[in-house]
Amino acid sequence: MHAILLTIIEYSYIGIFTALGLGILGIPIPDETLMAFAGFLAFQGKLNFFFILAVAFAGTSCGITVSYFLGRYCANFISGKYPDKFPVNSNHLLEVKKFYIKFGKYALLLGYFIPGVRHLTAIFAGTTFLPYRQFALFAYIGAFLWTVTFLILGYFLGHEWYLVAHFSNRIFIPLIILSVLILFLILYLKNKA
Repeated sequence: MHAILLTIIEYSYIGIFTALGLGILGIPIPDETLMAFAGFLAFQGKLNFFFILAVAFAGTSCGITVSYFLGRYCANFISGKYPDKFPVNSNHLLEVKKFYIKFGKYALLLGYFIPGVRHLTAIFAGTTFLPYRQFALFAYIGAFLWTVTFLILGYFLGHEWYLVAHFSNRIFIPLIILSVLILFLILYLKNKA
């Protein structure tokens, strides 16, 4: 993590864009910590808050878009070429597609706030051929909300920006997961009624 933060200091906006784009693709980068640190650099006046926001949003949007197209065009090819290593059950794929028709928008929107989930939502959206316009609307809104949230946290925490990493794993992420589960339950019960 220390090396990533030093990279951000050295390469500033390009480093933020690259790290977030690669982080969404699944490279193990502590994205929330990175954004909080970028917010702290804005607090110190070393970087411009709005430039960080634009670059971070662009990086996460590029990363999730690449993931979507990887899911759309590569998942079936890989599972067809290596069926023993990547078995894809058509019934499971149908279930994922049904899920995405009903709840995929919300998974894309809120998935950013759950590490691990944000790396998979776009791939599943592409695999299930969720229309790009629908994907883009919810994925990019989610990217913006996630970027703003952690950038503002880092900015307003100032010298205590590092608390974001500490509390995001213990409080923030479980709270988001609980909220998402409650939202899915409400939507499920609403569809049953």
